Amino acid sequence: MVLNNSLRKYGAMSVYCDAVPLAAAGIIMKVNQILFSVVIGLGQGTQPIISFNYGARKYDRVKKAYISASAVAFGFSLVAFALFQTIPRQIIGIFGEGSDEYFAFGERYMRVFLFFVWLVALQPVTSTFFTSIGKAVKGIFLSLTRQIIFFLPPLLILPLFMGIEGIIWTGPIADLLSGVVTVVMAVIEFKAMKMEEQQLEQSVLAAS
Repeated sequence: MVLNNSLRKYGAMSVYCDAVPLAAAGIIMKVNQILFSVVIGLGQGTQPIISFNYGARKYDRVKKAYISASAVAFGFSLVAFALFQTIPRQIIGIFGEGSDEYFAFGERYMRVFLFFVWLVALQPVTSTFFTSIGKAVKGIFLSLTRQIIFFLPPLLILPLFMGIEGIIWTGPIADLLSGVVTVVMAVIEFKAMKMEEQQLEQSVLAAS
C-alpha cells in the first residue's frame, strides 16, 4: 500500500506521470513474487529434514540440508538476476504493450530495484531454517527485514530528496541489508551449533 501510494505520488511529479510507474512496478513485483515462490518452496522443503536432524543432534546433516537449499536458491536467483539485467524489456513485454515511457521506467525499475535479488533469495531459506530449529523469533525477524524493517524507512525518506528515483533505489538498499543480516545470522547460528556439537562429543568421551 505504501509502495503504491508512493509510486502514484512521486510518479505524478516525474516525466512518467502517475499511471506508468504504478503499472510497470506492479508487473515487476509479480515477476519477483514468482522467483520468491520457488525459493520459499525450497526452504519449506528442507523444514522436516532440518527439524528431524536438529532434534537428533545430527548437526552435520542440518548444515548439509541448509547449504544444499541455499545453493539451489542462490543459483536460481542468479539466473533470474541475469535475465532481469539483460532482457528486462522482453520480460515486461510478456504482460502486454505500452508506451516508450512505460518500458523506459520498467526497464530501469527492474534492473535497479531487483539488483540484489541474488543475495536476498537466501532470506526465505534461512528464515525457514530458524523456524525449523525452534527459533521462530529469529525466523520472523528475518522475514520482516526485507518487507518492513529495511524497506519502509528508505521508501518514506529517499523520495523526499530523490523523487521517483528514491523509490527505485529502495529495493537494492533493503535487499542488501537484509541479505547481509541473513548471512551474519546464519554464520553465528552454525558457529553456535558447532560449539554445541563439540561439547556433546566431549561429554561422550568423558562418560566413556
